[in-house]
Amino acid sequence: MAVEEAIFTRRTCRKFRKDPVPEAVLHKIIDAARYAPSSCNLQLWDFLVVNDDAVKAEVAEETRYIHLAPVGIFVSYGNNYTRENYAWVQSAAASIQNMMLMAHSMGVASCWVDTLGDVDRIRRILGLPPEREILALVLFGYPELVPKAPRRREIEILLHYDHYKGRLNWPSTEDPEHWTLEQIRDFQMAKIRNGARYNKPMPSERDAVLNALETFVSVDSGRWLDVLPLTGLYTEEVAKRYPGVELTFAEMTDQVFEFVRDRSPRSLNHELYPDAFHDGQGNFDVMSLVFRLEGLPREERRRMLQTMRRRIRDDGQLFLAFINGRSYHQPLRWLRARIGHAGVEYALAPDPSLGPFKAVTTGEIRADLRASGWRVRRSQHFFVIPPPDEIEFRAGRKGRKVRIVGQALTRLSQLLRPVDPFLGAIARVHTWDVVPA
Repeated sequence: MAVEEAIFTRRTCRKFRKDPVPEAVLHKIIDAARYAPSSCNLQLWDFLVVNDDAVKAEVAEETRYIHLAPVGIFVSYGNNYTRENYAWVQSAAASIQNMMLMAHSMGVASCWVDTLGDVDRIRRILGLPPEREILALVLFGYPELVPKAPRRREIEILLHYDHYKGRLNWPSTEDPEHWTLEQIRDFQMAKIRNGARYNKPMPSERDAVLNALETFVSVDSGRWLDVLPLTGLYTEEVAKRYPGVELTFAEMTDQVFEFVRDRSPRSLNHELYPDAFHDGQGNFDVMSLVFRLEGLPREERRRMLQTMRRRIRDDGQLFLAFINGRSYHQPLRWLRARIGHAGVEYALAPDPSLGPFKAVTTGEIRADLRASGWRVRRSQHFFVIPPPDEIEFRAGRKGRKVRIVGQALTRLSQLLRPVDPFLGAIARVHTWDVVPA
C-alpha cells in the first residue's frame, strides 16, 4: 500500500474481530514505530503488549477499552532527558502514527486511546519505572466494521502563510457567555466531524424527559418546532411518538441537519439557526427546547425565546427541559475539574453535548420567560440525588479510586431516594410546560 493511500484511508476502529494478530505482524508494526523521529534521536520509547488475562483484567479496572481488541500496546517514553517543548510527547506520538499506518497497510485496524484512568497505577501494574511515562494505549486487531471517512476541516481554514489569520479560536471555558454563536457552530461541526456516535444518553435522564414530554404534550396533529436539537436525540423520539405532527427542527449547520435527519424515522423539515429561525414566520402549535438554554449566551437565549413566542400560536405550548444550577450538578462539575477534566471538552452536560454548557437557575429561566412573553403552567423535577446510572457513567471511566467513591454514592442515593419529590429547588433536571402569557 502506498503511503498516500495509507494516510487517506486509515480509520479509527472500535469494533474488532477476535482473530489474533500474528506475532510477525506485531513485530512489523513495532519496527515501523522505532523508525519514527525522536527528540535528539534518543529513542526512549518502550512498547508493552498486554497478553496475560490476569494483567489485562487488572488494567481493565482503570481503562475499560483494553478488552475491545485482541492486542493492546501501551506506549511509554522516557521523560527525564528531553522534556523541553513536550519532546517526549512528540516522540511517542510520531511512533504511534507510524504503528497505525503500518498496521493499516497490512489490513490491521487500530484505535488510539488516551482515556487511561490512573496512569500511575497502570505503570505499577506493568512494572514500568517512574521515568517511563505512559502516553497512550493503542489497540490493534482485524476490523469487524470499517467506519466511513469522517468529515475534515477545509485546508483553506488550516493553512496560513507568514502570519496566523484564523478567526475561530475556541474558548477553553464551558461558560457560553465567553462564546460567540459562530464559535459554537464551528465547535459543533468539529465534534460531528470526529465520527463519534452520540446515541448513548443516560437512561434515567432520557426516560425522565420523555415521560414528562408525554405527560405535558398530547397532540395528534399540528405543527411542531424542535429548537436546536443538536444530534436529534429527542427529535427522533418526537418523530416516533407523535407521528401525526408536521415536525420541523432548527439547527446551526448543514452537518447537524444531516445527523438529525439520518436518525429520524420519517422526513423532517429544517431551518437554519439563527438567520432563518429569527426571520421565520408561521404559527406552530408545539415547540420543544431540551437542554439548550444552558448552551447559549443569555442575550441570545432571550432573543431565541422572544422569536419562539412570536412564532407560536396563542394557544400553543412549549416543552422546556433544563439543568438546575442549584443542584448537585455544580459540585460534581467542580470535582471532575479537580481530577483533570476541566474545560469545554469535558462540560458536565446531558449527554450528548456539543459545545459550551452552564447550568441555569430556575429564577433565571423564569425571568427570561416573563421578559419574552411566556408563563409556566406545569412543572416536574427529577434527581435531587444522582441516579445510579449517572454515578456509574461519571465515575466508571475515571479510574478505580473514583469508581469506589461512585459506588459509595450509589448506595447513598438509593437510601435517600424517597426525599426526591420534596426537594425540587435542588433537583438537577427540570421539565416545564410553558404557554404564551
